[in-house]
Amino acid sequence: MSLNLPLRPRRNRRRLVWWLLLLAAVTTALALRQKGLLPTQATAQRSDTAPPTAPPPAEITPPAALKSAPVPQEADPPPAVIAGTAESETAPDSDAYTSALYSAEQEGVPWPNAGGRTRIETYTVQEGDTLWSIAAQYGLDIDTLRWSNPELERNPDILSVGMELRILPVIGVYHVVEAGDTVATIAQEYGVSEEDITAYPPNGLYPPYNLKPGQGIIVPFGRKNPNLPPPDPALDFPLAWPVAGVVTQPFGPDHPALDIGAPYGSTVYAAAEGKVIRAGWLPTGYGYSIIIDHGDGLQTWYNHLKGTLIGVGSYVSRGDPIAEVGSTGHSTGPHVHFEVRVNGERVDPRDYLPPSPR
Repeated sequence: MSLNLPLRPRRNRRRLVWWLLLLAAVTTALALRQKGLLPTQATAQRSDTAPPTAPPPAEITPPAALKSAPVPQEADPPPAVIAGTAESETAPDSDAYTSALYSAEQEGVPWPNAGGRTRIETYTVQEGDTLWSIAAQYGLDIDTLRWSNPELERNPDILSVGMELRILPVIGVYHVVEAGDTVATIAQEYGVSEEDITAYPPNGLYPPYNLKPGQGIIVPFGRKNPNLPPPDPALDFPLAWPVAGVVTQPFGPDHPALDIGAPYGSTVYAAAEGKVIRAGWLPTGYGYSIIIDHGDGLQTWYNHLKGTLIGVGSYVSRGDPIAEVGSTGHSTGPHVHFEVRVNGERVDPRDYLPPSPR
């Protein structure tokens, strides 16, 4: 009997094991498929049942008025009103009040202003400055400079190098509170409403608006009455005063004229009857000027005017309105540069005028 037995049964046994393993795998897969636990099916189910993506929120554009509106800062309460005393003057508390309402990111300032300024500034007069040039630099008018610096209101020719001027953030008046002043009386004095004063943020005013002497108040667009009474006709003198102002510079070798300071816009009157031979701009530094010929070689010149009310060839009588006080040409402030010429020579006007305009 041979000992070399065939190995076929062992091979068949191995094949059987592999078939059993394959059958088990197929059965497991079928069971998982029925339960939906295959990876591809799970991913598909999640994608099928996921909620739809919400659309992005629509961009809301605020109205233009809200874009420029101040953004309140709740963390910082409004500052207390700082009032002055009779012994000292206190400017409006601009920084404290406007810091919560104004930021550099905003376009413009949401209240009346000139040049985007939000508070009172100080300017030191430089060589060559005039009230006209300073006012133009800050977007103000000459009256605002004068009405915010009392020394200039009294004498506009006092402007000098090194002098410090108060520069308002808006055209108007700077009022220093006196005993008995109220918001109502101040508003009435300068022709504005009470709200123009109380609602102006740089003033830092809060109800009940108790003002203290020495407290500084900005009156936006406030105006003082520029109308002076007409000068006396002075019929007993060769000439009458052209305006009832104050002499700010007398006649002299270096100044052959009489400078008469008066509020900007005040009426200028003819010193005597005569014919207008010049009315308009003079390129000699006189600005707007009027020349009246009174006959017999006598002429009167009115210079630095705001403008003229009459034209060349007009005949005027003593006391007729001919122009308004200005500060045109080479001028330091509102006044009339009044000249008297006899046969072309400039003489002292005081020799032809009464001692006083009234």
